[in-house]
Formats: sequence, C-alpha cells, structure tokens
Amino acid sequence: MSGADKNGRAYAHLSSLKAGDRVEVDGDFTCIPAGSTLTVEVDPTGELFIPCTSGMHFLDGQLCGEDTLVGVYPA
Repeated sequence: MSGADKNGRAYAHLSSLKAGDRVEVDGDFTCIPAGSTLTVEVDPTGELFIPCTSGMHFLDGQLCGEDTLVGVYPA
C-alpha cells in the first residue's frame, strides 16, 4: 500500500505526530464520525491516540508498514 489514499491524499505518519497535533480521519472508523478533526493525545505509557466513542483509538492500530497511518491525515 502506498502512503496515500485512492484519491492521492497523503496519510499521516506516526513518526511525525506528537501530542497536540491535529489529524483528520476518513469514513472507515466505526468509533469516530467520518471527516472528524481531532487532537492527538498521549496516554501514560507514551502511546499516541485520538479520542473516540470507545475512549481512545490508538494510532498504532492504523499502521500500514512501519510508519503510514491508514485513514488518518494531517489536518
């Protein structure tokens, strides 16, 4: 998979994100409305997440390859 969606929009990269950054998500999240723009947060163990209806959606769960976050875009 490339680092962009089928329309050519580049996905965010985990290595470039930190707490306080803003990201936008696509429509493939069951716990977050499509097109939502959210602030990246960090849990006590240092893992990055975005808030969702279940509490926390950890960004490493969106990894494709080593660094590309599928469905997550820089805002």
